[in-house]
Amino acid sequence: MGSTPAPRENEGEWIVADIGGTHARFARWTAAAGLDALARHDNDDFADLAALIDRYRRDAAPAARQALLAFALPVGTGEMRMTNRDWSFTADGLRAALGLSRLRVVNDFVAAAAGIGGLAPHERTHIGGGAQARGTTLVLGPGTGLGAAAIALVDGGEHVVASEAGHMSAAPAGALAQAAYERARQRFGRVSWERLLCGEGLALFDATARGADEVRPPAVVAAAAQAGEEAALRAASAFSRALGEFAGDLALAFGATGVYLTGGVLQGLGSAFDAPALRAGFEDKGRFSALLHQVPCFRVDADDLALRGLARLLAGAVSAPIVAVESG
Repeated sequence: MGSTPAPRENEGEWIVADIGGTHARFARWTAAAGLDALARHDNDDFADLAALIDRYRRDAAPAARQALLAFALPVGTGEMRMTNRDWSFTADGLRAALGLSRLRVVNDFVAAAAGIGGLAPHERTHIGGGAQARGTTLVLGPGTGLGAAAIALVDGGEHVVASEAGHMSAAPAGALAQAAYERARQRFGRVSWERLLCGEGLALFDATARGADEVRPPAVVAAAAQAGEEAALRAASAFSRALGEFAGDLALAFGATGVYLTGGVLQGLGSAFDAPALRAGFEDKGRFSALLHQVPCFRVDADDLALRGLARLLAGAVSAPIVAVESG
């Protein structure tokens, strides 16, 4: 991961972090050593974003004055607010609060997409379709929210295209998914794909499958599905199919030649994730079913994809939309 020479402006020690709605993963990066000093923190343990980042720096990288941070939010030059957490900041304000000389900010799934090129063959599981042809690759997955990004080939190199596709209006086809959709509509009004395809969405599928008002935590649902509980397995299967439907829509939108699936919900489901159901939803596209039948899906089996992506961005192996601020 650290073998590609870094651009000169990326020399020195960097803090890299993937900061989601629930957890944050950190590492230290240098061109010589690559990633090391990995750590994970629960966001609930910190009053604000600066306190979270400063904790890692004090523990593992006291000399670092540069940071490349990935967040679950639309990245821009003004105030940025996390989609699934009540934290907001500006890049300049955060840099000043932390006393950094250089700060760069990217979307979390931009970072995940940038990491795909760093996967070894054994770190992905093939889910149907043929061999991936040269072209655009999609990366998507459910966690606290639902992330999506694309990797396009530009002038022979990899360029990540940011996306907020998870916030498109949902249109699930399965009976259980439609019932869960209706429950979400009664609560939220408009229902995006993210409302259904995230941790809370899995819990909603489960409550619908049980015909219950009580909504169990996503981790409880995942554990019940892995233990063979019938309602939880139905929920996991319907969730998997709906994820396939969303992935198939995006594959058509981008003309994708391959789709990579990641995210904390899939990691939590483990063996209860229903790959055939996902594939059925992915290919259920009417006149374009035959086309999608050829497009491979892959489940990512590495849990540090975004950190690898941040390392590849610093090493110059891939380009992406980045907000960059510096002192003075």
